[in-house]
Amino acid sequence: MMKPGSNTMLKFAFILGAVVDGTIAISWFLIASGLRIPNILNGHVGTGEDYQLAIFIGAMFMTGWAVLLAWGAMNPVERRGLLLITSGFLLLSVIMEAAFFSDILGGIGFILGVSKRIFLSTLFIITYTYSFRDKDT
Repeated sequence: MMKPGSNTMLKFAFILGAVVDGTIAISWFLIASGLRIPNILNGHVGTGEDYQLAIFIGAMFMTGWAVLLAWGAMNPVERRGLLLITSGFLLLSVIMEAAFFSDILGGIGFILGVSKRIFLSTLFIITYTYSFRDKDT
């Protein structure tokens, strides 16, 4: 059985991360424009101009990170460290939400959002680690 090479796995992880971040950015831009939909990451439905401004700023950063991950896919072996950094931020976001926003977050949206971030973080760490063990690199 042929196993995928590290270059392929790294490229997949980068592209998956870029697509996920791009999707989140689009949903946050929609929220910032006034559409009342739940936040994809935690299920929270915020209100007010302050929330819209904050989510707009977050959407700008998320767009930048999506572009950064797409850039990583172009040369995945040399840029694999980005996956480790991304994984750290994903885990940090879960910790921060639990520590500071647990009183307003909860329910299935929050659980699904946390699960997705932990899954992606784990995938990125495994892919990063595997890339050093594979003979392709």
